[in-house]
Amino acid sequence: MAVLGWVPRLVLLHLGWVVLVLAGGVVAGLAPATATMLRILRRDPAAGAAGRLRGVLFMYRAEFLPANRAAGPFMLISLMAGVNIALGILGALPEWFFPAGFLAALLFGAVSTLSSFHAVVIHVLAPDTPAPTVWTGALAGPFLLPVPTVSWVITLGAMVVTGAIIQPVAWLLSGGIMIAVTGAVLARPWQVRLDAARAGSGSR
Repeated sequence: MAVLGWVPRLVLLHLGWVVLVLAGGVVAGLAPATATMLRILRRDPAAGAAGRLRGVLFMYRAEFLPANRAAGPFMLISLMAGVNIALGILGALPEWFFPAGFLAALLFGAVSTLSSFHAVVIHVLAPDTPAPTVWTGALAGPFLLPVPTVSWVITLGAMVVTGAIIQPVAWLLSGGIMIAVTGAVLARPWQVRLDAARAGSGSR
């Protein structure tokens, strides 16, 4: 029953995330939409009606530039790597691109995608952190938090497979599941690490 109780909340998170991503023109909307939904989820774990619409839009506008500054570079690299991977699969790239270029695109795509989510989480938890510090932490995130990162990848991978088989899951829940998993699996260990860092700096 507890799991079933989360279904409407995940749907609301998903729909809100999709609308905000589209409002930002997809590419520029990804980071602020994810940051906004994470803030809503952290402020109200039940996610209720995802807050009042005006408050959500105000939060989204406030997040637009800071969230893109924190995670935008990684998302752009991930997008460019994805384009190269897609073109390579379609056979639209020259032969010299294979295999080194294709493998490099896969590597850059994987690292930048992971780092972009770590960057959003760091930004949400410590919004006053300078962008270069966020970028450094985001790049180090998969190595600093290997178990949460692997758990995040496995869980979202399972969601992708499930969504491909049961398509209504992808249409109605995928964004909400991504936000909930990111909040539970990545944000919590980052919060512990950031709290420990603040405590250490405060004791000096």
